Amino acid sequence: MEGCPSVCRFPLLDLQPLPPTLISVRTFSIKQKLTLIIMTATTVALLLISLGFVAYELFTFQKTMRQDLVSQAKFIGDLSASALIYNNEKEAGAILAALTNRPHITSAAIYTGANHSTAGLFAWYPTSSSATEFPSHPEPDGHNKFDYKNGTLTLFQQIMLPGEAKSSGMIYLKSDLGEMRERITHYALMFAFLIVAISTVTYFLSRRLRRIISRPIYHLVETTRAISQGKNYSTRAQKYDEDELGDLIDNFNEMLSQIQQRDAELQHAKGDLEKRVQERTQDMEQEIVERKRAEAALQAQFTRMTLLNQITRVISERQDMESILYVVLRQLEDHLGIDLGVVCLFDHSAETLNVTAVRLKNPLLAPKLDLQQGTVLNLDQSGLRACKHGDAVQIPNTHKSSTLLAEKFAAAGFRAAAAVPLIVDNKMFGTLIVGRLAVESFSQDECDFLNTLSEHVALAAHDAQLHTELESAYHELRQTQQAVMQQERLKALGQMASGIAHDIINALSPVVVFADLLVRSEAALSANGKKHLHHIKTAGEDIAHIVARLREFYRQRDEEETLHSLNLNDLANQVIDMTRPRWRDIPQGRGIMIEMLNDLDANLPELVGIESEVREAMTNLVLNAVDAIPHGGTITVRTRTGLRDLGNGKPTQVILEISDTGIGMDEETRKHCLEPFYSTKGQRGTGLGLAMVYGVMERHGGQIEVVSERGQGTTMKLIFPLRRLASRGAPKGAPEEAVMPLRLLCIDDEPLLRELL
Repeated sequence: MEGCPSVCRFPLLDLQPLPPTLISVRTFSIKQKLTLIIMTATTVALLLISLGFVAYELFTFQKTMRQDLVSQAKFIGDLSASALIYNNEKEAGAILAALTNRPHITSAAIYTGANHSTAGLFAWYPTSSSATEFPSHPEPDGHNKFDYKNGTLTLFQQIMLPGEAKSSGMIYLKSDLGEMRERITHYALMFAFLIVAISTVTYFLSRRLRRIISRPIYHLVETTRAISQGKNYSTRAQKYDEDELGDLIDNFNEMLSQIQQRDAELQHAKGDLEKRVQERTQDMEQEIVERKRAEAALQAQFTRMTLLNQITRVISERQDMESILYVVLRQLEDHLGIDLGVVCLFDHSAETLNVTAVRLKNPLLAPKLDLQQGTVLNLDQSGLRACKHGDAVQIPNTHKSSTLLAEKFAAAGFRAAAAVPLIVDNKMFGTLIVGRLAVESFSQDECDFLNTLSEHVALAAHDAQLHTELESAYHELRQTQQAVMQQERLKALGQMASGIAHDIINALSPVVVFADLLVRSEAALSANGKKHLHHIKTAGEDIAHIVARLREFYRQRDEEETLHSLNLNDLANQVIDMTRPRWRDIPQGRGIMIEMLNDLDANLPELVGIESEVREAMTNLVLNAVDAIPHGGTITVRTRTGLRDLGNGKPTQVILEISDTGIGMDEETRKHCLEPFYSTKGQRGTGLGLAMVYGVMERHGGQIEVVSERGQGTTMKLIFPLRRLASRGAPKGAPEEAVMPLRLLCIDDEPLLRELL
């Protein structure tokens, strides 16, 4: 009830929320609700009685209608038995025509034959209908069906001859349900009239009887409203009867007495309580403010300690300095809310800061920031001189500072900046610089945190730098060790070849020379004999050539050996012409096309060396390139200058590159390709070509680099240092001395060699 205090309870009324569909009933009065309840209960009872009566009538009517139709079918069947016996269709039709007195029977038919599947239509009613409107075959005996959709009842009944046990035919009857509809309509009208009449009587009776319940309730409501508005708890409700409502009013009055007593006590204690609450409130407010400050400070300190531990853990897992710096800047961006982070490394010799890492929270500001990786800042001009002494630098407003760093930050829109030094072993290693878009946005606590963080970052970055330098030194040492081992292997092989070369040459000389003499002097030799001697001579010469090449691995360049000025472009053109049969004529004969390209630097300076050795090295590389493209491809010969002198800018190296588009080498092959006797050509190769090239480059003080990948071709780089040619002998243009004829004395301890000589 609206206006009733929360202390009121009415045990005689169900005050549960009404369904959504009856939400408007909430605005009814008690009298209206009582009338509605009585009317609803009466109407529902009448409806249930009516529905039960109608359902019973429908059930009994259907049963009666079915029995009546069965009786009618038996009667027609008895009359039409003789017509079926004598096959008299007219008599059967006349019997069915008598159904005109039964208007609810809409159609009927007689079927001949006792078998359901072979029975045929004999006569039908009405005769105006066609035979196709009736079932072609009858259903089993006694089959009946109510079709409420079409409003019909159908029945099939056997026709039994007198004194016989078997059927002579079937009769079909079809009746509409018009009589049922009429009866339902009459019942509906009758019950509607009864409901209206009874509801009217109930309404007038309820209007008179509802006052018995509503009067005390209305009085209680009015009393409650008056107390609620006036706050006068001395008012009491009037009791009418000794029933549940009377008990409710007694309890309500008792409750008012208790409330009145408590209200007096509360009013008495209110003044004292308000004073105490006011004093306590002031104390609590002050305490809460102080506690919030302490909690905020503690939370900020805890957050920063957590961030410091997180950053320390992350950078401890990395050994790359650039990765460490960017991880630190990203953590500060995510957890400290910086908009810009920069790390610079300090160059003690130049007193400059080199920008090593830059991270922007908003990449759109990058074009405005004149501060990229690789930028060099002067320590004094940047305003960070204090960092060298271990002090932090804070710029609350970059627009009010004239330093170079502040101007760069202000131009990009960063209004506040802070820089802390990275100290290692009491020396400045670098600086950590952070920026924000808001003015004066860095607090002293944040600067202290950055100072603490800088110690860990400096140590991690310094360790990463040392690790990188150590790793670089290790790789350089390993390469040097491999080069020394390669040189030692070649030296050992060359020493061995030099030691046995004399004996091998002495042993081979008779074989080669006597074979040649036999071919020249013995005319009676057969063609096969000359051929075999020629093979013997060739094999001996090959052995001598291999021994000579083995000696070249170890042979050091003689200081007295004559060096000449060489032009790599001329040598490259000579080698291309000399090897033309191998890269053009022979492959074209087999249908293979190899294209030779040259990219020669016209301004290439001359180098100093031994022309024959460099030419032989270039020839070996070109032939190897031809072997690497068995199905055709491209060979490129390229010359260019290498490193230049920082003082005068002149080149200090000349580089020759021979590239092919062939099968390439895997990593294992590339590592061992310069070793003697290592070959991937099978029986076609000796494994001495690249080893000889390596020896030539060692004698010329140069280097050889191999760049190759499986299926991507190979590039061989010969790097020659540029040196001046030492002047020796008589100057050019001096007259040549006359050379007198000389006699030659040959001495040898081998009789066979003396005989050959």
